Amino acid sequence: MQLAKNLYTSFSKSVVRKITDVYYSYQIEEKLSKEQILEAYLNSAGFSKGTVGVQTAAKTFFNKDVSELDLAECALIAGVTNLPEKYTPYNTKEIEDSDDLGNIEVVLLPKNENSEPNSDRIIKIAKNLNELGQVDNFDLIQIQNDMLVPVKAVFNETSRERQRLVLKRMLAQGLITKEDHDKALNEKIEINIGSRKESGISSFYTDVVKKNAIKILKESGYTKEEATNKLFNGGLKIYTPMDINMQRTLEEVVSNPKYYYGGFTDKKEIIQPQVASVIIDQKTHEVKALVGGRNVSGGRLLNRALVPRQPGSSIKPISVYLTALNNGATAGDVYLDQRMPEKLFGHSPKNAGNHYQGWTTIRNLLRQSSNVGAYQVARDISADKDAKVNKNSTYSKVYNDEESLNKMVDTLKSIGVSTIVEKKDNPTWNDIDYAPLTLGGMSYGISPFEMAGAFTAIANEGKYANPYVITKIESSTGDVIYQVNPKEREITTTQNAYILTDMLKDVVRRGTGRNASFPGQEVAGKTGTTSDKKDVWFVGYTPYYTCSVWIGNDKNQKLAFGSTQSAYLWKQIMRSVHQDLDSKKFEEPEGIYTKYSGGRREIFADGTKPHYVNKYGFYRASEEKNREDKKLDNNNNSNNNNNNNDDKKKRKKKSSNNENNSNKSKSSRKKKKSSKSIINNEN
Repeated sequence: MQLAKNLYTSFSKSVVRKITDVYYSYQIEEKLSKEQILEAYLNSAGFSKGTVGVQTAAKTFFNKDVSELDLAECALIAGVTNLPEKYTPYNTKEIEDSDDLGNIEVVLLPKNENSEPNSDRIIKIAKNLNELGQVDNFDLIQIQNDMLVPVKAVFNETSRERQRLVLKRMLAQGLITKEDHDKALNEKIEINIGSRKESGISSFYTDVVKKNAIKILKESGYTKEEATNKLFNGGLKIYTPMDINMQRTLEEVVSNPKYYYGGFTDKKEIIQPQVASVIIDQKTHEVKALVGGRNVSGGRLLNRALVPRQPGSSIKPISVYLTALNNGATAGDVYLDQRMPEKLFGHSPKNAGNHYQGWTTIRNLLRQSSNVGAYQVARDISADKDAKVNKNSTYSKVYNDEESLNKMVDTLKSIGVSTIVEKKDNPTWNDIDYAPLTLGGMSYGISPFEMAGAFTAIANEGKYANPYVITKIESSTGDVIYQVNPKEREITTTQNAYILTDMLKDVVRRGTGRNASFPGQEVAGKTGTTSDKKDVWFVGYTPYYTCSVWIGNDKNQKLAFGSTQSAYLWKQIMRSVHQDLDSKKFEEPEGIYTKYSGGRREIFADGTKPHYVNKYGFYRASEEKNREDKKLDNNNNSNNNNNNNDDKKKRKKKSSNNENNSNKSKSSRKKKKSSKSIINNEN
């Protein structure tokens, strides 16, 4: 019955649980031999100090493989299971000043929130233990941050009682000789916690693993209590795709204070600003590394990698431009990037720094992170791009706001974004508007984990699957409880994904993300800054990996820097990660052609062409803006002088007609020459 409780039920005291235990016990005895039952029990039983399974116990108490244990050690461990806390092989005591620090067995215990801070004496002992190799550098940081306290392991003499009983019964049953019995009984037991190896990693990744493991077990039919008990006491083997070297690299880079000027320590003694970063292999969907903070340690930390924050403009590629390409837009479509008339639209988004490009393409709108452009492109998601009324107007006339917004929401949901507040959730305050979906001013925001996952859809040629931190879970008996099976779904065409990647390469080459570029790899990505500079982002990818970086203060104070710094930190991370990888470029798929549009060579998917072009077709944005401004000034002057000049206009009409006729062919030649010149200058 004990095996049934270890494997299938919880440790709660209830009639239902006892009946369930009896049922599973009967099933086990029907299907397994006594040897198999004993083996399963030894692999699932608790042996104190959080150890589950005899192999783990051998490692925990003697730093040996179970096959290397002698008779005395085996008998000691076998006796623990009756009352694990009473018969545990060792207890812990405070380290004394008189102790020989080089010859004690050090145990690091987690501290709770209500415990006293580590004293200066304990910190000094920890530093000495670090110099002697008893604790590693990362352990020392945790001790200094009051997350752990070092104590010494002392052999528990009470465990001898059960050891003697086990040896006595083995002798009585003829399993050992009298000589074996006496030798084991007189052997001095030495606890060996084992030498500590430099790990250099925090618990952020494993915290996510635990959370996902409980979710997986609940989906398998366990209650939350049963799933939690199974995770911590069930002897499970959990396999993860974490790259330990990449995780260590990520931790080391983000911990460097030089990337966070204007830093300070808050009232909780936590250094600010904080950071979160997630690295995913976009082809396999494996989460390779993850951090949820810097210079913090221990377990059950605030994992900022999972906390939603407003994404700012980093949302534009996945909400606006991905949806727009899916609905017929092209990189060569032309829009007027300037302040929009409030009388016409009711509100007017502004560009950062009041920088406007005039007539320009979707590519350039994304490259310079135009807020006005993102708004217009988002609104036109539902527009009939071939309608004559739309083609002959500066702003589209035929569109449906609700349809455009819903399509962006559908796109975000399809790539794993789970924190959108919809009207059905909150009719008054929700994210179903252009400001949240195009500029990132969302109610909650998006977590760095979900941002990295969302961008993998572009990096993986338009295909998305949920990123994962667990590849397999096995029971204590070796049965596979869970095996990951990523299910990819097509979010966009391969051609659209490549075009958007090419546009995001421009962001890094000559746009707002220049600080993210590093030699040897092609980089595509997008910066993001909230309007009050409380959050800065860079989310980008190479042909190998996708990575998100968020920087911000826990209490939402304004930062001393912008998204150029998050892009720079992203570069430092990815340059280290790619250090030994071959140079690689994004592969252009079939079905792409190149054509002049907007004064430059632009790429298009076969069967598509730019829908919106201004009347010049090829242009220089600055010249076009000057022409528009001059035309507006001329119109204003004309209106002001209209009444005074009526007579003059009548007198000059005949003369003007003659002059126009005489210069007609000359003007035509100039127009042709001007058009050709504009194309050449733009190149």
